[in-house]
Amino acid sequence: MAFHACSRRILGATDSDLRTAIHCEAEIMTEFIKPPHSGPLFCFGKTFRPNLSGLRGRFLLLVITIFLGVGTLAALGFFQVSSQIINRLGANYAEQYANQTRARILAKVQRELVLTQKLVDSPLLLAWANDESNASLKQQALSELESYRRLFADKSFFFAIDRSKNYYFNNAANEFAGRELQFQLDPAEPSLAWYFATLKFVESFDLHVDNSAQLGVTKVWVNAIVRGANNEKLGVAGTGIELQGFLRDIVQSKDPGVEVILVDENGFIQGHSDVALMQANAKIRDESKRKKIFDLIDAGPQREQLAALLLAPNNANGRMTMQSDGVRRLGAISYMPELKWAAIVLVNPSQLTSLNTFRPILIVLAAALLATVLLVSWLLNRLVLKRLGRLSAHTQVIAQQTLAQQTLATGQNLVTLAVDRPDEIGQLTHSFNHMTTTLGDYMLNLEQKVSDRTADLQHANTELAQSNRKIMDSIEYAKLIQNTLLPKADEMQRCLGPHTLIWLPRDLVGGDFYALYPLGEDGFMLAVGDCTGHGVPGAFMTMAAKATLDRAVEAHGADQPAAVLLALHTGLRALLQTEAGSGTDNGLDLALITLFPGRKTVVFAGAKLELWALLPGAESMSVSKGDRLGVGYQKTPLTAQFTQHTFEFAPGTRLFVTTDGLLDQNGGPRGIGLGKTALQQCLLAHREASFAVQAIGLSAMLAAHQGNAAQRDDITLLGFAV
Repeated sequence: MAFHACSRRILGATDSDLRTAIHCEAEIMTEFIKPPHSGPLFCFGKTFRPNLSGLRGRFLLLVITIFLGVGTLAALGFFQVSSQIINRLGANYAEQYANQTRARILAKVQRELVLTQKLVDSPLLLAWANDESNASLKQQALSELESYRRLFADKSFFFAIDRSKNYYFNNAANEFAGRELQFQLDPAEPSLAWYFATLKFVESFDLHVDNSAQLGVTKVWVNAIVRGANNEKLGVAGTGIELQGFLRDIVQSKDPGVEVILVDENGFIQGHSDVALMQANAKIRDESKRKKIFDLIDAGPQREQLAALLLAPNNANGRMTMQSDGVRRLGAISYMPELKWAAIVLVNPSQLTSLNTFRPILIVLAAALLATVLLVSWLLNRLVLKRLGRLSAHTQVIAQQTLAQQTLATGQNLVTLAVDRPDEIGQLTHSFNHMTTTLGDYMLNLEQKVSDRTADLQHANTELAQSNRKIMDSIEYAKLIQNTLLPKADEMQRCLGPHTLIWLPRDLVGGDFYALYPLGEDGFMLAVGDCTGHGVPGAFMTMAAKATLDRAVEAHGADQPAAVLLALHTGLRALLQTEAGSGTDNGLDLALITLFPGRKTVVFAGAKLELWALLPGAESMSVSKGDRLGVGYQKTPLTAQFTQHTFEFAPGTRLFVTTDGLLDQNGGPRGIGLGKTALQQCLLAHREASFAVQAIGLSAMLAAHQGNAAQRDDITLLGFAV
């Protein structure tokens, strides 16, 4: 070990300190001449102390330490990985169980839904609902309802006619044959509030658990709206599913550690393994006071996560972790848009699979590790340690020579060892000979090598400086090209009159730009854009955006900013080939302001940028927000419609547009962004000042806020008066 370490230190030396070489030589000699036995040793006129902790003993201690350390780490890793596997298995099991539950519910309920929808679409029943007093129609309608009753799984039906408030019902025992009319629906009766709520809020069908005080049954009711020829609501009809059987078949899991809960889109529990909870829930007439799934969850953030999933039912299928009654469970949600229900499956991973399952694997791994360590120790002692002992006896003669002195005096190495075999120990001897030769070479040629390496480094630095200069020259030229895209100062003055302009690219070039398009004698369209990126990539984007904007204005005219925004969006998507999966998504935020000739009408259309207006005498800014759509990005549809705002501002109104680089610039005592409030306060403070003074005040405010902080983005602010 000392030999290899010293070899690396000598072969990598870059100074002229000979003490390092001499010290390394001494370490090597000491390592090689250690006797394999204890007791005093007289060698070459010197007495050596016995080595009570020889290489074999130290190696054995090292092996034991490594075994204990690796074993401990392996055990910790095993428990960590096992826990992750158990959690992953539990999550996958919960998801599969939720999907199976969803399929079972749909298989059980969809047939009833289809039959119910066929029932409410029956021409005969619709005719009877419009003419309930017709005895012939009534007889035929009740016969058809009886045929549906025999088809329903629950062998029951109900039919409620809103005009008369009559409620017809028959059950599986055909108990009410000939006297299907059970009662009248009274709006003042709390137990009948379900009917009027269904008629008012449900458009097609509804599925919920309820207790009918009039019929004395608790079921999962399928309620469908009966609609007339003019789409008016004539009543409610449907069937029920016996609650106990529904819970037994769907909710009450036989698997240990698995709990199934059915909820609607608002979180109200529609199915639970606790029959008493379901019975109590069904008897609460005010549905807003019924138990929700959120009432069973301990942690607030988990309630919020579940609520977010239920509020977005199209994305509700997923996994989450829930803690109920102090027990952590893995949850999976499977949404049923047909029913507006969700099946939630909670799995306790500790009951599903325990660490004891993996104990045989841990025992096998420990035994394999121990056997490996013992075998390696035996082989190393047989193939290495014994042979090193023999090599040590042959190299003891080197101890009486002073290698460093010979190297300095003669410039060559006189001590070499014979390479007896071409194996690793033979390679070790060869490396020792090479080390002594290299050491002598370094001692003689160190100064020349240092000089050569210094010259190479200087040459590399010169080439790097030249390359850097070329790059900077290219960027300087790119800045000149980008500046040619911007309107000239005299053109800005002619169209806008006195104005405030702050344009500060973060680098030499940037991703912000502004453009001016004349419209008539004194009208114009003003564009302020913030492209993706900054520096050279941002500058390329400004060129592409400006060229596409020019074509859009030429095609649609400067008086239609919303149409120009849409044309720019489609043009950039085609130019940049921004498609899903392309790996790139570039675009820009843009504000377009059109002042028509006569300067009385202002039209604004914006993509994520706002128009600020400071009216004469006002104490605050008037803000017109742009659309929350970017231009050129994948998320913005090609058929997007941008909003066009038209204003009639009083003369002297000052209009401002700024990119987010100014608002997001960090600084101040807390190192946060400048923000809208601070910028608007500065503009209000300089409302009576000229635009030139206002620009000076804005620059001073920005510098004071930024302090020593670096500019984080391109900055653009442009203001002018109507």
